[in-house]
Amino acid sequence: MLRQRFVTLLAERNWSLEYFSEISGVPIETAKNLKSGKTTNPRLDTVEKMAEAFNISINCLIGKCPHTTEEKALLRNYRICGKHGKSIIELIAKYEATAAKSDRDAEDKHKIPCLIPSGDVSKGIIYDACETIEIETSVSEAYVAIMMPTNTFAPYFCKGDVVLFENRFPADGEYAAFYRSDRAYIRKYMEEGKNYRLKCLHSQGEDIVLKRMDEIEYIGTCCGVVRS
Repeated sequence: MLRQRFVTLLAERNWSLEYFSEISGVPIETAKNLKSGKTTNPRLDTVEKMAEAFNISINCLIGKCPHTTEEKALLRNYRICGKHGKSIIELIAKYEATAAKSDRDAEDKHKIPCLIPSGDVSKGIIYDACETIEIETSVSEAYVAIMMPTNTFAPYFCKGDVVLFENRFPADGEYAAFYRSDRAYIRKYMEEGKNYRLKCLHSQGEDIVLKRMDEIEYIGTCCGVVRS
């Protein structure tokens, strides 16, 4: 298998054994033995030099490349192209990949409610005073969002950021939204011995320290931020 791949790769690139030996560092006699089949089990460092010279993986060199027939044809054509041809192929592939990703993201999007607080949020977000709109997101876990109306929570969250939350209780150190009485709070959840601290993210508020987490309701754990 290795011999056949070696012969094929030399032919695809129109390389002589002398040129291959020069760029790979594989001795010319070793190269001749590989091509003739006299050497069937070369040393690992020889295989590594061969793969590096052909700019392919070792798996691909020994015939274990998981490419489809179409992918193999594309690779073969790419490798024998000149610099200009390679640039065109790379440009088209980049454009098509970006377009395909956009299509996939659009297909995967779902709608969730987004709360837009009003007024001063330094002491909590007044839930009843929030405007509610519907937004689309491709983050599958997200079920609700909060749009930051000010830079109160900077640098963690800035004005215009849409913070996404999933319906999951936070782990130690994660950012989450909590609800108590008529206000919502975006805090860093911290476990401290027998207490639980909801650390304030700005200098104008105070931490909320609890002995039991059933003293407060959680809205969700931050699972993403969409920045405008």
